[in-house]
Amino acid sequence: MQNISIIANPVAGGGKGKARAEAMEKALIARGLSVDLFLTEKAGDAEAHAATLECDVVVSVGGDGTANEVINGLGDKQIALAILPMGSANVVARELQLPKDPEALAELIMDKRIRFMDVGSRNGRRFLLGAGAGLDAAITHQVQTMRGKKSSVWRWVIPAIKTILGYTYPKIRVTVAGRVITETAEYAIVGNCKYSAGIFSATPRSKLDDGFLDVCLVHDLNPWRLICMAVLIWFPGFVDRDNIIYVKGKEILFEPAGEESVLLQVDGDPAGELPMHFSVLPRALPVVTPRGTGPASPPKVV
Repeated sequence: MQNISIIANPVAGGGKGKARAEAMEKALIARGLSVDLFLTEKAGDAEAHAATLECDVVVSVGGDGTANEVINGLGDKQIALAILPMGSANVVARELQLPKDPEALAELIMDKRIRFMDVGSRNGRRFLLGAGAGLDAAITHQVQTMRGKKSSVWRWVIPAIKTILGYTYPKIRVTVAGRVITETAEYAIVGNCKYSAGIFSATPRSKLDDGFLDVCLVHDLNPWRLICMAVLIWFPGFVDRDNIIYVKGKEILFEPAGEESVLLQVDGDPAGELPMHFSVLPRALPVVTPRGTGPASPPKVV
């Protein structure tokens, strides 16, 4: 019998996280599975609890930030991650094509539909979707106080507008595999998923298990070009524009190219300032997904 742990952010989904976690628990118990439910109270609770787990599957109920805490708590443990999406963007769940219905997710867990995906690492901490240096990080830092309250995409709107109007676009130096790619990027994204910038497909050529991180570097930005980019980013070909550099790599370094500090966000949460080193852990995390092939052993990475 599988042992399942649920880690839930009770205020996710506009305050519906607790009820959805209880529905998830009920669906799993109805299938004869052993289930433990843990509700977080503050930032860091999900990571601390995940570090104590010895189970077959952990279900993260919440957004990308909750899933990020869970995988950092799990570390190298070969415990499969399932996500019941309850956040604003739900990037990882979208990439994995996970259902929002607890009954449907319980069926996938019951069937042991497992796939191994890459995990990003930044200075030793893991991430699932990606990181952004520059404007989106500045916006993320502005809304940091939303943590612990009922979350909603609308909490981002006013801080986003204020940040965009007052942003100065400090330059970013980017090194990939030991080679300096640019010293004048104004927005730098490293992605493990296609939707590494939330609702926007900022790294559209990314694959979850190719052993690389994708890097999208945007130059010559201003409010008008930002509006144009917000439209064009919905089309995969936007990365071929003249002011964008798009590369793949296993070792990436973001640094400020001038005196001005540059903020960073990882998996949608504030992550300090540059410099920051990123690397990839190929197929390091077992995940529950409809595209899983069934029970599997950890892959051998050569």
